[in-house]
Parts: sequence; C-alpha cells; structure tokens
Amino acid sequence: MNSPTTAAQKRKPHAEAGQARNVLLIESDPRLRRFWEITLTDGGFQVAAAATPDDALLQATRTAPDLVFLGTGLDGSKATGILETLRRMSPDLSVLAPANPEQVKQELDAMQTHGAPSVASPLKVDQVKISVTEAMNLDRFRQGAEGLKDRGAPASQFDQIVGTSPQTQELRRAIAEAIRAEPATVLIVGETGTGKALVAQAIHFSGPRRGKPFLVAECTSMPATLLESELFGYEAGAFTDARASKKGLLEVAEGGTLFLDEIGDLEMSVQAKLLRVLEEKRVRRLGSTQEYTANVRFVAATNRPLEKLVKEGRFRQDLYFRLNVFRISVSPLRERKDDVMCLAKHFVEQFGRAFHKQIHGFSFTAQRQLLAYDWPGNVRELRNIIERAVILEQGELISPRHLALGPAGTDLADTIRLPVSGVSLEEVERILVHQALERADGNQTEAARLLSITRFALRTRMKKFGLL
Repeated sequence: MNSPTTAAQKRKPHAEAGQARNVLLIESDPRLRRFWEITLTDGGFQVAAAATPDDALLQATRTAPDLVFLGTGLDGSKATGILETLRRMSPDLSVLAPANPEQVKQELDAMQTHGAPSVASPLKVDQVKISVTEAMNLDRFRQGAEGLKDRGAPASQFDQIVGTSPQTQELRRAIAEAIRAEPATVLIVGETGTGKALVAQAIHFSGPRRGKPFLVAECTSMPATLLESELFGYEAGAFTDARASKKGLLEVAEGGTLFLDEIGDLEMSVQAKLLRVLEEKRVRRLGSTQEYTANVRFVAATNRPLEKLVKEGRFRQDLYFRLNVFRISVSPLRERKDDVMCLAKHFVEQFGRAFHKQIHGFSFTAQRQLLAYDWPGNVRELRNIIERAVILEQGELISPRHLALGPAGTDLADTIRLPVSGVSLEEVERILVHQALERADGNQTEAARLLSITRFALRTRMKKFGLL
C-alpha cells in the first residue's frame, strides 16, 4: 500500500467545474453506507465508500479525495485519528457529517417495513447535495487562487475576498483591473459590513505600492478640524495645542495608499481641501507656507449614495467626479448567498487556528440556518457569529445552538416582551444604542440608520449613556 505522503504527492489536479469530484464516504452501517453512496453518486460525485478507518485510508491513497463524508459508527478517538491522518495527506481536505444519521436510519427502517424503496426523504437528500457542493465550491475557489499564484499574481492578497458567486468573481476581476489602473483613484461602494476595507487592502498589497504604507483616514469618526490636521499635518503653533510639528497622513503615506473610509461623511470644509490635493497633488501643512508633492494613491469607500448627496448639496460634485474614476461595487451578502458557506468555512478555519479548536465544518441543520438567514449585517455579522460559535463549540462540527442568528423579518411585537416586573425604558434605550454601535463596528452613521434616528440624535444619546 502506498504511503500517505506518496499519495498526496500523486494527488490529481482538481476537475473543472461541472465535472465529478471525489468524495470519501466513511460509514460503518451497510444500509446507510449504500444510501449515502447512491445519494452522492446521483449528485454527480465520484464516491469511494469505506466501512472502517483502515478501509478509508486505503481508499484515500487510491482516490485522493476532495472531501470526506463522515457517517456513523466511529467513536470520537477513531474519527479524530483518521481525520488527522487524512489531513496530513491533504491539509485543505474538507469534512462533512450528517446532523441526524439516526433519523435517516429510522426512515429507512420504516420504508423497508412497508415495502417501499430504500430512499430517504428528498429534504435530506437535498441537504446532502447542497452541503457537499458548497464544500467543493470552496475547494474550487482555493484552486483558483493557486492558479493566480502560478501566473505570477500575488494570490495571498486575495485570500480575504472569499466566495464563488458571480458577484464575487466579478469583484475579484474588478480588483485586478484597479491594480492595473494605477494610479487612478478608486471609489468602493457598498453597505456597511460588506468588506470594502478588504477590497482596498487587496488593491494596495497586490499592486506596485505594496512595499509602501497603507494608511486609513476615518472620515466619520472625528470633527472636521481634527480630521484636517490628521490629513495634512501641522506646524508648531498652528493652533493652541500644536506644541510641535506633525506630519499628516498624506505625508506619511508617501509612495503608498491612503484609504478614505466613509468619504460620504466628510465635512464640506475638508472636501474643498481634499479636492485640491486630488487635482494638483500638492499638500501644505496647517500653519505652513511650504508645499510638497503628494505621491499617494487614493482609495475611497462609502456606504452612502454620493449621487444623492451631491443633489442635496451635501457633497461636492467636482470632488465626486475626481473620486469616481474607477468604481467598484461590493454586493450585500443577501444577494450572494452562494458565498455564505464558503465564508463560514473560511472563518471557522481562521478562528479554529486562533482558539486552537479542531472544528471541521457545520452540521446540516446549521448550514441550512446560515443559508436561510438574510444577513442584515453582511460579512461582518457572519464573521462575528462564526467567531462566537467557534468559541462555544466543543465538538468537531458547528451546531445550530451556537449560531446566534436573529429572526429575519420578524415583527418587533413578536420579539420584544415587557417583563412582569417592569423595565427601565432608559436602560432599554442604552442597550439598543450599544448594540447598534457594536453591529455597525463603531460607525455612527450606520448605527444611527439602524435605530432610524439622526447621527446628531445618536451622539446625544451616546453622551447621555457615557458611550462617547
């Protein structure tokens, strides 16, 4: 028998999309083994079935599986042992397991008792096919990243742009085009939590400026005067507290990229000065008469409709035109559900390493819940939910009880109940303000939108509750 190392070295290239992919089925129960084998084969997969860990290892050395489907009959130590061996053969090997195999057994028993064919419910069959397909899609995405590396592109910088949906594939193409469009200004638009900052980082760290600074200017988190001094710098004595000279971000980012996050919140007084920098590439510190040339690429992002702000007179039209040279749109997660499981698996691996957990995937029920949820907080919400689930989970698969998913579209009257003993309305308000800020990752404009109040009203409450 070949050694695991030899088998891994002989691993065949992955099949193209649409072709059969190799699944290693480990199932000790002969009826279940046959059921899963038929189900997966009908789903278009090449299946190698094994009843024991030894059989599984033999099949793995022969077929080089893309995915392991772990059934019943293996206790914790045996399952862990065979998975560790298989992962040494192929570190990126995906693993799936049925959530309720005993229920499938009961269905098969009932069908055989009544003389019906040995076919379980269509729902479970569909769950299996969906789950295996999602895992295969994630693997195909990884292979695509390796292909970029083979063609000389720094694929590692695209690792955080995870997904197989058409929208994500188009996003990756747009990032590659933005890199080639150096030094044109890039405007990234999308809802809060969609990953606009990751797009900006991919543009910088995969482009010709990768060895230079990547700096971030938070346009929404500070007053105009403070943001102006942060951007342009100042000389000693330029204002009351300016005891010493300080370089601004435009100066420190020399040769690199300045990411203007939430540019739609930029005060009008700063917009005019930023426009001059974009047009003339000249910068002057506050309190100085000397100018210097700014060799910086600008990447801006916003979750607000700049066109509407221009019409309302709250954003300069000329600045909008200067920013909107190369535009990239990032779709919300609810519009690219094909990416949900790819992202979830990515986060499980990321947080599994961080928290030293051996978690290999999700139960079928957990996957179904993730796919059914509407994701109002987008990728950021998914990331936070998976991080919590990894911390709480003690098994090898994430279970539904550890997914703190909010009921999408639920009426508030169905979710909020007044306790019998009463409640402090002020405390409820404080909790909701705090939760909105957490969901918006500190973005006050987005938090205000979640609460359907103005940003000024939000800041008033933040001061009231000591959150500012």
